[in-house]
Amino acid sequence: MLKSLVLSAAGLAFAATAFCAPAMADEVTYRNDRYGTSATFPSSEFPDRLPAPTNGDGMAWRSPDGAELFIYARHNRGNETPQTIIADRTKADDVTYKASGNTWAVVSGYHDGKIFYERYIFRGDLIHSVAIRYPKSLRSEYDPLVGEITNSLRGPSREG
Repeated sequence: MLKSLVLSAAGLAFAATAFCAPAMADEVTYRNDRYGTSATFPSSEFPDRLPAPTNGDGMAWRSPDGAELFIYARHNRGNETPQTIIADRTKADDVTYKASGNTWAVVSGYHDGKIFYERYIFRGDLIHSVAIRYPKSLRSEYDPLVGEITNSLRGPSREG
């Protein structure tokens, strides 16, 4: 009981900071040429661009202190829904916050000792996503950025 109260309180605090974040300085908007997926983030927080995947699905960045940002899209070949994405994450990770609608999902919690926060939007046969991962010790630095970064996620439909 106590653990669930603590996790619920942590999830609510996390969600509240996500919606009350200050404006980002040094904004960069990445747009994926293959799928049109885009999101905006502060380049000062994620300065190190990682090598691009050969399939052109997206891009990733890292900070010197171990935070990571991923912006990508993929085909929805397995008839996934916002609810199945959350269910899959709940099986694999310690999920402390989850929310979904007909065309979107948000899930956060802990994976391999890091905090993760992911947002997915469903457009046609595509799933667009932004994911942020960072060490628990950096919560005060990265929690305020999560909402603005993940809410900037955009992606067009593409049937096929």
